Amino acid sequence: MAAAPRVAVVLVGQNPTPALLSALTLPVDHLLLVASDGTLAVARRVARAVEALAADRSVRVLSVGSDPHDPGRVAGLLESVRTALNGRPWYLDYTGGTKIMSVAAALHHEHALPPEARAWRFYLDSHSDLLRSADTAGPGRPVTGHGVDLSTLAGIHGARWLADRDPKPLRLFLDGGPAALAEAFPKLPESELNGIAAEGRVLAHLRRLLGARPDSEVLGSRRVADPFRPGGSIADFDILVRHRHRVLCVETKTRAEDVVARAGWTVAKARRVFGGATHVLFVYSGPVVADLRDQVTAYNPALSARHVHVWNLDALTERVNSFDAVRDAFFPSLADTPPGAAVPDVLPPESAPVPEPGPPTEPPAHHPGPEEAPLLVTPLGGSRLGTLAAMHAHRPARALVLPSKQSLRARVREAAARALRAAERPDAPPADSAALRAEGYRDRVRLAADPVDGYDSGAVQRAVQEWIETERGRGPGEHHGAPRPVVVDITTGTKAMSLGLARAARHGGACATYQLPKDRAVVCLAHGRRGLAGRARIDWSLVLSGYEPLSVPLGETVTGPARDQVDVALLELAGSALAAAATGECEVWWDVSLRDPQGFLTAQERPGLVLTFDDRAVGLTAPARLRRRTAEGPLREVSPGAWAQSVFAATTHLNARCDVAGRVLALTRPGRNVTRAGELVDWIAQADPEAPDFAEELNFGEPLRPLLVAVDPARPPKVLATDVSLL
Repeated sequence: MAAAPRVAVVLVGQNPTPALLSALTLPVDHLLLVASDGTLAVARRVARAVEALAADRSVRVLSVGSDPHDPGRVAGLLESVRTALNGRPWYLDYTGGTKIMSVAAALHHEHALPPEARAWRFYLDSHSDLLRSADTAGPGRPVTGHGVDLSTLAGIHGARWLADRDPKPLRLFLDGGPAALAEAFPKLPESELNGIAAEGRVLAHLRRLLGARPDSEVLGSRRVADPFRPGGSIADFDILVRHRHRVLCVETKTRAEDVVARAGWTVAKARRVFGGATHVLFVYSGPVVADLRDQVTAYNPALSARHVHVWNLDALTERVNSFDAVRDAFFPSLADTPPGAAVPDVLPPESAPVPEPGPPTEPPAHHPGPEEAPLLVTPLGGSRLGTLAAMHAHRPARALVLPSKQSLRARVREAAARALRAAERPDAPPADSAALRAEGYRDRVRLAADPVDGYDSGAVQRAVQEWIETERGRGPGEHHGAPRPVVVDITTGTKAMSLGLARAARHGGACATYQLPKDRAVVCLAHGRRGLAGRARIDWSLVLSGYEPLSVPLGETVTGPARDQVDVALLELAGSALAAAATGECEVWWDVSLRDPQGFLTAQERPGLVLTFDDRAVGLTAPARLRRRTAEGPLREVSPGAWAQSVFAATTHLNARCDVAGRVLALTRPGRNVTRAGELVDWIAQADPEAPDFAEELNFGEPLRPLLVAVDPARPPKVLATDVSLL
């Protein structure tokens, strides 16, 4: 039996929390944090945190270079690590980094170490907070956050407090109640006194339940330092609660309607400072509103009940009255994962290995181009765009579309057949369903009958290998006297799904490829990068759910109070300018919720228009500066933070559908708030302050960084004259 490793390689991506938890959990002497040049700053923040919390281990930060989609650089870096270790084993956590980094690293670790070392290859299961190993027969290890506090978690996300103590008014209330507060601030308006009192009541209640626990922390109001303006604040929190490594951001309101209006911005700033797994709790002190939770979801459907909690103050203090009640209500994933389980100290006995699918098979000598009509396996993830683009990239003789249990499968087979036909016959007119069937395109695409579990890489691998073996055994599968080549696309789906696909390719003598929509190229793990010919013709009606083609001017389509929720005139101006500048085909789609008597209230959270150019999509969002909170309510001024949150919500809405093939333009009119709104948009999007300023340029590749455009209708900016069909 081999001794356990004393070295761990941990991949680091944009979200630093998994890397920090893994670095503190794995029992090693040396840590190697592997990032790309674009995430080196994140990795260095993690390294500083580890050095402060775990002085017993050394930490080094390594980079795979400027291209995080180069599998050769990843494998080369890990090979240098293997050489330096002189045969000694190492742990690998492949949770972070790009999908290419994760898959390439996991495959290298599998190749470099004996089969039994699968027990030392981990990813962090964010649902159960377990480090799960590739040895699926073994239990996962609960992560430890020993020494991690709220300041640490904020710090690795690039945030810090302006002052690390409760504000004076709050301290006065906690020490002496309402009388002490009123005596010290006799001129404070009653509304502010009530707000401080509500905040103090919630803070005192939570400190009573969690304050004495060594694994928990409860802080009063904290302000986040502004990276753009020295001495200023970019966000604040009423109350912050931590249990182990999970965070709950608490906002107290005296009016129920303020919960609905502020929910989006509160969630945006919480996730920016503490990561995507953060929960938010709204506590209001007014009369009980039975459907307030439903109102929040109706206002912004992305604010799900799983991550955003709404409680009346009296109900909270009466019903959440113990530590167990707090944990079960707000940290349920930690209820069944006590810290302290052990990582295996030795390899499992070689006499009882987990069955392997057989030795790896060499890939073909060259990458099969579309002219060779290979077999294709392509997953169906949250975005359908990758599946459709794979048909254009590889033009297979036969294809398997492999959905996970989380995929939306409606009309996918027909859309994939349309994309395949358009790639092979670009000049032919569109075909209906009958023509697709008659011409054989529909029969060339199969949708797997049984979805796979996207978190079970072994199940994915078995399903893919079985299909490959079956297809190769078919008579028509012969290709110039040899079995037809196979391409396995790993672009969409979870990382576990992509790893299962890549392993199936490796053990089936196939090529595993990843699409780079930004460059219109694919990366083959075995043969490197190759460009694509032409542009994919996408069935955007399948991709852009909630949108319809715009057949008449938007101003004639959107009427009534919906015109106040978004700036219809700016949307029309920008859409017309970009469509007129295109030398290729441009389709214009509009958000149909704008005609919904209630649905229009959330229209600022989505692009009002989406312009499509073959395989590119530009979303136009123009949240109004004055908005309604109810269909019949008055217009209210919107803060720069709320405006920025709406822009970011629209950006993530398009990103979920188009990934890097989409870019959002955030349109606003010139004015005093433009600069501040732009700073907040960049802050939420975690834009690199040292990255080039693209304020005058529309391009693709940064889908979560919207482009802020101030539009003077009398003098439209140059960016609106971009010919997107050439990009």
